[in-house]
Amino acid sequence: MKDDLVFNQVDINLGALKANYRTLKSLINQRPLMAVVKGDGYGHGLVESAKAFVEAGAQDLGVLDVLEGLTLRGVLPPEVNIHILAGLQTPGQIQAALDHNLTLVIYSLPQLKLIQEAMPIGSKARAYLKVDTGMGRLGLPYWAAESILTSLKDASGLVFLGLMTHLATAGDSESVRQLERFNRLKEVDQKLGVTLGQHSALAGPGVLAFPDYPDQLSRAGLPLYGANPLVGQKAPIPLKSQKAISDLKPVMAFSSQIIQTRTLKTGESLSYDRTFIAPYDIKVAALPVGYVHGLSRSRSSQGVALIEGQRAPLLGRVCMNLSLFDISLIPEAKPGQKAIIVGGEGPLAIPIEEAAKWQGTSAYESLCLFGRLNARNYY
Repeated sequence: MKDDLVFNQVDINLGALKANYRTLKSLINQRPLMAVVKGDGYGHGLVESAKAFVEAGAQDLGVLDVLEGLTLRGVLPPEVNIHILAGLQTPGQIQAALDHNLTLVIYSLPQLKLIQEAMPIGSKARAYLKVDTGMGRLGLPYWAAESILTSLKDASGLVFLGLMTHLATAGDSESVRQLERFNRLKEVDQKLGVTLGQHSALAGPGVLAFPDYPDQLSRAGLPLYGANPLVGQKAPIPLKSQKAISDLKPVMAFSSQIIQTRTLKTGESLSYDRTFIAPYDIKVAALPVGYVHGLSRSRSSQGVALIEGQRAPLLGRVCMNLSLFDISLIPEAKPGQKAIIVGGEGPLAIPIEEAAKWQGTSAYESLCLFGRLNARNYY
């Protein structure tokens, strides 16, 4: 534990963040790679993660909004490009982005008009035009490519760097179809004489599924934090990407501690709703960790904690800030001992992908929850 004031803590390995960035850069043959640090650095800390990636060589960072962008602009070298991935919606946001040299992402014609109207005469801003090739989320429709790109000729004050899109899947036929649409858009811009040289199609899963796609600026999130976004997918993974995935280093570990042990007699129940009734005498450890710390209630009776190097099953309902684990096979377990929720050493270690599966969610959500709801210790 960081000190004796907290029960629960996430430990974040900044060296692993840097190593993972270099691993992905090597995978894509040293092409430009944006490190995405939105969502408070996926729960790892916005500023701390951004600084680590910049130290590893990142020149481009992706944040959600202007507020995150301003936070980073105040602590990073001015040459680092900070991209506002969720775009701008108000004159105040636009002015702040212009004042602090933030890179814009524009995904609708009304948004483009608003930005141009709010820009002072003579001002300049760098921007990407985001197109929807099949994600069904943010972006101008791909089938309107020619009219979209034609409009850029009249976008005074905006220096468009390239087109951007986002894949809904990775490695399957639909993702290939999205890339084909994106490639056609790039051909259209050449025919119209619109010079865009830094197109961006791939995020983390796409980088691993298509490492040789000639992306001019790929964007990576989850793999940089040591997790595999392709877990469970059916499409084949290229051999070089399999090697990169195996080289990714876990960044976050999450631990609690035992605060009480007791024996549960045969036929006795534990926790809310009596969902667990002891089939025989068992020894139980109480941990001060629950759904307020990101250990979801959906985790009830699912998964384990690592105590004294052994896996202890979770029993019954997860409470707001308490959960119970079977330590019958760990006789040395006692109050004050560390209990690992994510992480650990050796073959019984608990990877974030496995912990997320027990909660019925993704590594993305689990990292964000654990990292933002508990004390963080950096090393």
